[in-house]
Amino acid sequence: MRSKGIKSQITAILAILLTIGMLLITLVITIFWQRSLLRSEMEKTVVVLSTAVNIAIQTADNKVLFPPEVLTQLQKDLGASCLMLSINNIVTRIPEHCGPADSALQKHLEQIIGTGIASTQTIDTSPGLLFLRHTTLVTAVPIEQHGVRGSIGVTTSLQSVYEQVNQGRRIAYIYLLVNVIILTTIGLFRFIQVVVRPIEHLVTLTDTYQSAENSPFLSDQEGNEFGQLSIALNRMMHRIDDDRHKLRETVSSLEKANQQLRATQQKMVQTEKMAAIGRLAAGLAHEIGNPIGIVQGYLELLGQSGLSKEEQQQFSGRSLQELERISRLIHQLLDFSRSRTDDSGSTEIHPLLQKLVDMLQAQKKLAGLEFHLHLDAEYDRVAVGAESLHQVFLNCLLNAIDAIKEGNGPDKGKIYLSTVNTTRDAGKPCIQITIEDNGAGIKDADKNSLFDPFFTTKEPGQGTGLGLSVSYALVEGAHGQMQIQGEEGQGATVSILLPLSANH
Repeated sequence: MRSKGIKSQITAILAILLTIGMLLITLVITIFWQRSLLRSEMEKTVVVLSTAVNIAIQTADNKVLFPPEVLTQLQKDLGASCLMLSINNIVTRIPEHCGPADSALQKHLEQIIGTGIASTQTIDTSPGLLFLRHTTLVTAVPIEQHGVRGSIGVTTSLQSVYEQVNQGRRIAYIYLLVNVIILTTIGLFRFIQVVVRPIEHLVTLTDTYQSAENSPFLSDQEGNEFGQLSIALNRMMHRIDDDRHKLRETVSSLEKANQQLRATQQKMVQTEKMAAIGRLAAGLAHEIGNPIGIVQGYLELLGQSGLSKEEQQQFSGRSLQELERISRLIHQLLDFSRSRTDDSGSTEIHPLLQKLVDMLQAQKKLAGLEFHLHLDAEYDRVAVGAESLHQVFLNCLLNAIDAIKEGNGPDKGKIYLSTVNTTRDAGKPCIQITIEDNGAGIKDADKNSLFDPFFTTKEPGQGTGLGLSVSYALVEGAHGQMQIQGEEGQGATVSILLPLSANH
């Protein structure tokens, strides 16, 4: 928030609070002043009527207390709208028709005759400022001398009282406005000096801050809260600078560590890959040896004399078939073992799985192993390079084969490969690859260590313990998920979830 906004808001708040406060004070003073004026008007009317009664009794002639001209003059002196005299149940009115206040005044006279005590009361109301106000004053005094019993009363308007109050209120409002302007100006000036200027200074120093050594905040000469804030900010900036230097050193060391980690990880991936290829090569060595022996036999037959042209063509054709088979197996091994620096792009899962199964089925020592493929996924293209997926699936299949050998032997082994389309993360399309075997299963003690580097249940020299950890890292790097479930003696199931490519 800018200081200009603070100034305008504080000015508005000061003006509103001062206005409300002074309005309340003016209202209270006006109420008490109005009551005082009403009380004075009542007392004046009672005094005038009592004096007139005393004079009339002292100057009475033939017991005529109030001649008509005296009553008329008394009405004018009091500014009464109605004057009523009641003596011995004889009522005299001036003027003869008093209007709406006639009944109220006559009733009041009767009450006075009964009590013998002068009294006043207000009647009729009209809307005023903030509340209702009375408009008519009824005043009556008793007459009890020389055997005369009666009362005299008048109704007077209170308009003059309210006019006087309104005039005083207007003066008070002008005084209130002047006071609000002066006090708001003084208060705003002091607020700017005490609060806004220090805040502006802090904002300026914060915007131009570069180093705690070159940009000190407010001095601590004043012992107020801003001085304490300045000290705290200076300390905080020094701590930030120290933390910044430490962070730079940490980032630099982390960059070096990450470089070493990436290099080590690449070596681990390649090492495990070559180990897997070695295991494949060992299995395929016998398969390559058999075709070589067959080719050698055909070549010996071709060297004999007396063969017909058809037999020569037959022997040479069979030799070429065996040689093509050897070439195909060798190229597959080379494709798997070749290190690729760029493994980006997209790959179709189904052809890759089919190719791996064909390679494994080519080994005669796995002839009794059954592969069941249920590739039901409609979309199988993922945004992962074929190199990474080759290694992941090959590791999983080789582990399944080893588990089957340990549990049942390859003649009774079955491996089920299935794919299905699914969704995750708010409907993001994926493909789930499941590799299930009926091998030895997983021991409870090994379940939490399956993806740990160098963890293996095989005999020394039979495995590196990096296959699953490398596969897990490759799948996670492709924003996928990899899980392994199983019980001892009941086989194992590997589940791999990979996001589909955008152009699936």
